[in-house]
Amino acid sequence: MKAALRKILKTTRRGALLTLAYVWRRLMFRTRFIAITGSVGKTTTKDLTAGILGAMPAATISNFGSENTTREIASTLLRVRPWHRFAVLEVATARPGHIANSARMVAPDIAVVLSVARTHTNNFPTLEDTAAEKASLLNFVRKRGVAILNLDDPHVAAMKTRPGLRVVRFGCDARADIRGSGAGGHWPDRLSIFVTCRSGENAHLRSQLVGMHWTSALLAAAAIAIECGMPIEQIARGIAQVPPTLGRMDPQILPSGAIILRDEFNGSLDTYKSAFETLKAVRATRKILVITTVTDSPQSWDKRLKKIATEAAGVVDLLVLIGARDDTKRAGKAALAAGFSTSALHLFDDLPKAAEFLRTELRGGDVVLLRGKAEHHLTRLFYAQIRDVSCWLPVCPKRILCDHCPDLFAPQA
Repeated sequence: MKAALRKILKTTRRGALLTLAYVWRRLMFRTRFIAITGSVGKTTTKDLTAGILGAMPAATISNFGSENTTREIASTLLRVRPWHRFAVLEVATARPGHIANSARMVAPDIAVVLSVARTHTNNFPTLEDTAAEKASLLNFVRKRGVAILNLDDPHVAAMKTRPGLRVVRFGCDARADIRGSGAGGHWPDRLSIFVTCRSGENAHLRSQLVGMHWTSALLAAAAIAIECGMPIEQIARGIAQVPPTLGRMDPQILPSGAIILRDEFNGSLDTYKSAFETLKAVRATRKILVITTVTDSPQSWDKRLKKIATEAAGVVDLLVLIGARDDTKRAGKAALAAGFSTSALHLFDDLPKAAEFLRTELRGGDVVLLRGKAEHHLTRLFYAQIRDVSCWLPVCPKRILCDHCPDLFAPQA
């Protein structure tokens, strides 16, 4: 009985929150609401957009971090005030219907779809399933609103919109309304791209982002800002000021002089591929890959890790595999068979041991790519290079980066 009552109260509280947010959003009629979705790149695009628009005299509000569930979006909506000119919201999903629930509440003036990739594959077994979920955002755009779509992603480019809805397309495709060309920037350089608008305006956008795969995020943010009335020259100045998002190819300098590319937030296979391509192109004395595993792969845990280890041969100078499962050991054998020497391959069954190894091994000239499942919280490996870390839980259910967790440096009992 008590459990049932708690469930009813929880459901009632959630329903009240969503209803209140729904009503409150409609009272904020002077604010322009921007909703951003996509399998990858949502948070970076949101941060870029909020950073650019934040340079305008009017106030801008956005989600904190990756607070992108329906409940979290409702909480963000309730923080919007009449003096906010723009509200930039990333909208995520974990199962069918989530985006529609959020979009119905937000009723965006501008809806942005970035990409369709393999994420949450237990609930979206095919890319077509994922595309249908992302496209549902477009059904809730306000009457005089606009849809901004990535022309370089075939699933996004094929999305249908309701009759009369204005559509702006961005990408490197020659047909794009906001077209990018001449993208460049391999570490230590940062991503830059030349942008041409349909109106003929153009600018060279120089960002702080690491990796060519952020091109769509950069173009999407520029397209949004243009729709919000910002001149392209001002957009270029704003983009140059926005740092990389925490945990998404976020470069940090360690006391040893090594550079660590923090990319530990999203463990999906597709994001790993982008990060690995970036590591390939890095200019460094040594390239180092530190990884636990990847998610959202059609292969078994065993095969996916073996493939990663094999493909790393000839690309990275040092491979660090972390995990107590047998598939980690088998991946190590696959790495040796692919050409890694025993001195270039290191296996650890837990994070503290890996952290200690990295403290003694890393040096100036190294570039380290940090990858793993979100619940592994590999952020701790980064902080352990700087100071003592208190929390070494093997798996943590918190949906936040360790940067924001009070337990990271809490004194042990």
